[in-house]
Amino acid sequence: MQWRVPGAIRALLFGVICVAQICAFNPSGLAAGQGAPRVLFINPAPPEDQYWTLVTRMMQAAAQDLGVELEVQHAFHSGDYTLKYATLAAERAVKPHYIIFRNVDEIGEDVFKVTGAAGINTITIDAPFQEKELAPLGGPRKTYPRWLGQVVPNSLGASDQMTQVLIGEVMRRGFKGLIDIVAMTGPEDDIGSQVRLFGLKRGLKDHRNARLKHAFPSAWDSKVADREAFKAFRYALNAPVWWGADDNIAEGMVNVLRNTHRKLGQDTFVGAFNWTQPMLTAVVQNQVHYLAGGSFVQGAAALILAHDHFRGKDFAEVGLNYTMDLGILYRDNLKSTGRIMISDAWDRIDFRRFSRATNPALTQYDFTVNSFLRAVLGQ
Repeated sequence: MQWRVPGAIRALLFGVICVAQICAFNPSGLAAGQGAPRVLFINPAPPEDQYWTLVTRMMQAAAQDLGVELEVQHAFHSGDYTLKYATLAAERAVKPHYIIFRNVDEIGEDVFKVTGAAGINTITIDAPFQEKELAPLGGPRKTYPRWLGQVVPNSLGASDQMTQVLIGEVMRRGFKGLIDIVAMTGPEDDIGSQVRLFGLKRGLKDHRNARLKHAFPSAWDSKVADREAFKAFRYALNAPVWWGADDNIAEGMVNVLRNTHRKLGQDTFVGAFNWTQPMLTAVVQNQVHYLAGGSFVQGAAALILAHDHFRGKDFAEVGLNYTMDLGILYRDNLKSTGRIMISDAWDRIDFRRFSRATNPALTQYDFTVNSFLRAVLGQ
């Protein structure tokens, strides 16, 4: 089966993976700024969200090492709230030098207009822009020069890989017949969810014995996912593979599946995203079987880029767009990584070693999750 690449995914491949793009324009007189850079992180989720709390905690540890004044506001998965906090920041007497945010509800260009007029630089994270959005923007430092760059996880590749290992797991168990996969996604119009779903479909292309039975849209919320998973289960009582677009959705899926006739880890296998503590526990308990993740370092990466730009080491010299490869955890490889994740000891990292401004020997940025995990151990 051939899958047509949607426009949004083409935008990802063109606009993000081309990491060699260089731009000579240097927007702002703050490039060699004195004092502490002020950064506002508009966390896209509510405060109780485990994954985005992890992103924030790592950013706070990086800010401590780099001497960055970091402020955090929560947008509750709302583009309106994202724009609200950007607008309020632009109206302050003492403004942040940088705003780091996720493009929620296609609000990115509105944020760029407000922040650009106020002289505030921006870096986007987590989700690429839709092709229809990217066309008038042209990419970082084009239409809106103060949109400095973007950091985006390679969810496409991780989803592809996770789909294939899930299918392989079912085949190793001697399953006969067509392997049905039930997917539970985030909101239908969310580009991050769309990219992960396309990765699932791409992972199916070499497996004629497997199919996506249905993709059920949900929300980045375990309670909503609970209800939607119950509906999905009634539609696919005997599907051996369940795929969740994030940790909250997977939590809802598992809550439903463990109260049915299905036996997790025997005839039913779950794949999900995000290395949060509840998901790591679910892997240990054989309730989630493959867990893609590592993108929690993206906020710290964006903060390092902002710090270096402020200190006169503009990352335009090495690229404006950064994709971060993800890893996949399962019971057999969980031990060492899980111990580091559960320790939550991000303050053990010397984040200055990842900065080109504070580590002159560094010629390229290394924002891989394994590098940060090794740094926790002092390696």
